[in-house]
Amino acid sequence: MKLKTLILCMTAGLSLVGCGSDDNDQTKNQSPSPVNKPLYLVKSTQWDTNAGVSLHFITNTLDSDTVFDSTKALSIPEYTGIAIPDGANPDSAFYAGMKTSGVLRRYTVSDNGTPTLDKELDFSGVTSNIGRNLLRATKFMSPTKAYALDHIGLQVIAFNPTTMKLIDLDPATTDKLDTISLAHLKEDQEGTQWTVFPTTDGDHFVGTMGFYPKGGADTGITKLVIVDSNTDQLYTDSVNNCGAVSGAAKDAEGNMYFASYTTAAAAYKLGVPYAYVPCVIRVKKGTTEFDDSYNLNMQNLTNNGRMAMGAVTGKGNIAYNLIMSDAGQPIVKDQASAKKAIGLPVWEYHSFDLTDSNALATKVPGIQSSPKKPSVEGLPDIEGGTIGRITSGSFEHDKLGEIVWISQTDNEEATSVYNATDPEAWSLITNSVPGQLEYVGRLK
Repeated sequence: MKLKTLILCMTAGLSLVGCGSDDNDQTKNQSPSPVNKPLYLVKSTQWDTNAGVSLHFITNTLDSDTVFDSTKALSIPEYTGIAIPDGANPDSAFYAGMKTSGVLRRYTVSDNGTPTLDKELDFSGVTSNIGRNLLRATKFMSPTKAYALDHIGLQVIAFNPTTMKLIDLDPATTDKLDTISLAHLKEDQEGTQWTVFPTTDGDHFVGTMGFYPKGGADTGITKLVIVDSNTDQLYTDSVNNCGAVSGAAKDAEGNMYFASYTTAAAAYKLGVPYAYVPCVIRVKKGTTEFDDSYNLNMQNLTNNGRMAMGAVTGKGNIAYNLIMSDAGQPIVKDQASAKKAIGLPVWEYHSFDLTDSNALATKVPGIQSSPKKPSVEGLPDIEGGTIGRITSGSFEHDKLGEIVWISQTDNEEATSVYNATDPEAWSLITNSVPGQLEYVGRLK
């Protein structure tokens, strides 16, 4: 069952825009790249401190011979989010979202690989959300317009990613900055909501927001948020049969799929009342509502109903997700063990057909794990698999062409990056990225 609404934007807020730099940043970069060579951005986090140290490597190669020297990376002493705009990016710009403030930073990169802090945008006047969360819920619609889906302020905030200034979506109505209000979506005044990793459908911004009742009795309902970037018109929809969804995978036709994540998998495994089956739901390309005809039960991807979560785009109609290994499944016996198991190397990558709601998953062959295994108090040591998080994306590699990449972190010291374009034969791109990798993209 779902409820659809169509509404025009507006609510009020204040903006605060500023420029500056952080004296703690190390702006020394990787070995400079010659003019006309490709430029890649690789971002990881080293957990030398509780706050983390974000390392932003800029390199003109991305292969087994690439050296990632932490002392030459752009280093920011906190856990940043990271993004490169889709489409036109003439300044080779990338964006970093701060965890300790509501600031997004815009960096530009020269042809020789030198990053420079260009501008900053501080969202603190319009929301209490942090920059990292806002950037992970942002899509760049054009060089002059981006949308951030703000789960705390229940609004969509528009800004110009080149000038790094907020956009007043209806300047004629008030002397305050107008954003797109999502206040009507609120379900439980005492509950919480969350959003991350929206997508685009042509000129439309497409994101989901999960609503979680107080006390976590279930995994909540899912709301759809779509904005036409030409008119700022808002479309919303709702489903009450799938919760805790994250990200978006696309099939060959551009249909969008949103999959539940760890909280849904664990709640259903433990028999939490009203918990949804781990699920995938769909929004068809060119539409503004959830597709009622499609709901994929991820428990059915295997013949023994193992915990399953997430879905990211592969090639064609193929998607990848994580399914708990046979060895890991028995250790999840209560909320405490489920929470610990999410970080254990007991998850395995599988592929499946997005378009088939009765699909069976196939384990990705040949992915080797690091021999180092984490030790978690109260749980047995288990070898193999990967940590319970999918980090992936796609870009044009200068030698491999358009590829899908997926990372695998077996410990917090290094990350392997795979070319996951072929579901039957992933190939290793590099296994020497220091820390936990979060992003790989091409700047130029």
